[in-house]
Amino acid sequence: MRLTRGTDYALRGMVSLAQDAPGHIALVSALALREGVPESYLAKIFQDLARSGIVHSHRGARGGFSLARPADTITLRQIIEAVEGPIALNTCLEGCNAESCNRQDTCPVYPVLRAAQDQLIATLDGTTLAELARREP
Repeated sequence: MRLTRGTDYALRGMVSLAQDAPGHIALVSALALREGVPESYLAKIFQDLARSGIVHSHRGARGGFSLARPADTITLRQIIEAVEGPIALNTCLEGCNAESCNRQDTCPVYPVLRAAQDQLIATLDGTTLAELARREP
């Protein structure tokens, strides 16, 4: 499993935004410059984050993006899923859909994957944007 470049950019941009003063409206161009990522790509990613309710989009001369809620209430999982969609290590862990495997009761691999996914999700849910922003030098 590997996160996409878009998710990497989203995480870098969000950590940078969280390091600003609360309520600060940041230009995507400034965030892109700080993080060394393509501005146009980061702008698209931040639209996804806005649709997910993680950031607010501000229009006009003083436009840009700000956190929609305090950084200590935004989890790493929320950011990743805003860009990637729901986390699932395999189709059998995606929930109830037509592609999901129906062998979960008899499959010896399923409980191992379930445990691994549960640990991953717990770690991502237990890590906030505020923690990441404090770690960044």
